[in-house]
Amino acid sequence: MENNPVVVIGGNHHNTLGVIRSLGEKGILSDVIIMTPEEKPYVSLSKYIKSYKIVQTEQQVLDELYAYKADRKPVVIACADALSSLLDCHYNDLSERFFLPGSKKQGDITRLMDKEVMTELARDIGFCIPLSSSVDTKDKNKKIDIPLPWIIKPLVSKNGQKADIERIYSEEEWANYCERHDSTVQVQQLIDKEFEYQLIGLSLNDGNEVIIPGVSYVIRPAATTNTGFLHYIPLDESHQQVLEKGKVFLKETGYSGLFSLEFLRGKDCKDYFMEINFRNDGNAICVTAAGFNLPYIWYLYQTGGDYRNEINKNKLKSVYVMPEFTDLVYVIRGQLNLFTWLKDIYRTGRFMEYDKKDKAPFFCLLLQFIQYGVKKFLHLS
Repeated sequence: MENNPVVVIGGNHHNTLGVIRSLGEKGILSDVIIMTPEEKPYVSLSKYIKSYKIVQTEQQVLDELYAYKADRKPVVIACADALSSLLDCHYNDLSERFFLPGSKKQGDITRLMDKEVMTELARDIGFCIPLSSSVDTKDKNKKIDIPLPWIIKPLVSKNGQKADIERIYSEEEWANYCERHDSTVQVQQLIDKEFEYQLIGLSLNDGNEVIIPGVSYVIRPAATTNTGFLHYIPLDESHQQVLEKGKVFLKETGYSGLFSLEFLRGKDCKDYFMEINFRNDGNAICVTAAGFNLPYIWYLYQTGGDYRNEINKNKLKSVYVMPEFTDLVYVIRGQLNLFTWLKDIYRTGRFMEYDKKDKAPFFCLLLQFIQYGVKKFLHLS
């Protein structure tokens, strides 16, 4: 029996690779559109890819989708904010050709990506929200009534890069940031935190059925992203209040698809809502590793498969997940003790890049990592 094809769109990144592998482990090979300036992206070497196209612009992604031919309606999975917005902004037309994530109303998800809109909805639902304000970096006279320190983020995530996120501890640092950026940003209170965590899940039927199997605690976060060494565990009673509010949030958005909700636990013992990602999360391989294959459940749901049986037969386990190259950089820079890292490797159940059943992407990235290090050393010497 012929299956519906699946089209994964994303960057040359472990987020895209994680979706490809999650589906591949269930016997589904993906057609992949990789948006990257690189001629030979390491993601393209996965054995779970049926075909791939390399593009550099969102318009080229659209061109590839419109040119895509299939006997059965394909399922699309997005792995970047800009690509989720792209599908949303062309939902009416593309949804006739593909099973898409998003809302029934074209443009709604892109509107909700605006952090002011997102924050207002979260506040209405009852989440604790850090103090925040939208600020034009060109407005030198704008008074910011938020106590330092701050964290600065793109106001609309799809329009920014991780490098645009910075922590600001003084007025001088803020002036320096404004000199380097010409945009409207979100200035947010930097919470004195105990830890970061995520609820990674899948929303079905316009948010009326929300699947959140567990919670991921970020043990060793990176400076500007939540992708770090993490521990994924099943939910318990301590998460119940945030879980229920998260489900209300999804229902209010009318969203269907893969998502993640990000939170901080402050030292004041409050859980602060940070944002929602209307796409597959970069850490989502931890859910697959724990026994819950959300991309596959999404595929079954869209194609009329028995997704409920798939949900019911899954048994969730705790798992440690490591972004090994990010951690290796910490070791090289002396920011992470080598023996601590080796101990963490020993207890890691899944890596972001290495997969013993799909090794080629890892070794390609390792070679690039070594080549970059050699070039940098020669440049400095």
